[in-house]
Amino acid sequence: MPRTRSARPERPPASPAKLAPEVHALLQNFRLEDVPSHLLRRAHFKAEEIFANTFSGESVTPRQKAALILLYQDPGLSQNSLAERLAMDRNTVAEMVKRMHHGGLIERRPSPTDARAYQLYVAPAGVALLSRIMPRDVAVEDELLARLPEEYRGLFVKCLRLIADDRGETQRPHAD
Repeated sequence: MPRTRSARPERPPASPAKLAPEVHALLQNFRLEDVPSHLLRRAHFKAEEIFANTFSGESVTPRQKAALILLYQDPGLSQNSLAERLAMDRNTVAEMVKRMHHGGLIERRPSPTDARAYQLYVAPAGVALLSRIMPRDVAVEDELLARLPEEYRGLFVKCLRLIADDRGETQRPHAD
């Protein structure tokens, strides 16, 4: 005898009478596709997907790539400085640094000025990884921005910088 799916009992819609009228009105007119935080989250997922597809054979995450770039540009950063520059939690960066060190991507050297701290450097394997991925990195950003008209791309990046700025500045951007 063929199996049939049991029908789920229908749930009645939430009763507007249980909500304050102003909340009901907000919910009736709410459009998730117009909520900036939701759109940023979806854009982030798209960026992660593009990155993963582009660098699928490299065993590197976007945050690891960013850490390698920062350490290449500023050799000897402390772990705390790296966390600050990446805008990431120190404990999360500590775990990432540990994995990258064990993977041979970065070197940890004792700080000459602080016995409790280490300075971080890109190891030869990290340099080799950067050599492989950086030529393709432009393609990742181009694909991410491809849906935007060319003339909006710079403005879009400026707007993201304003949102991401954690210094609490509320000044309005200057017109270009």
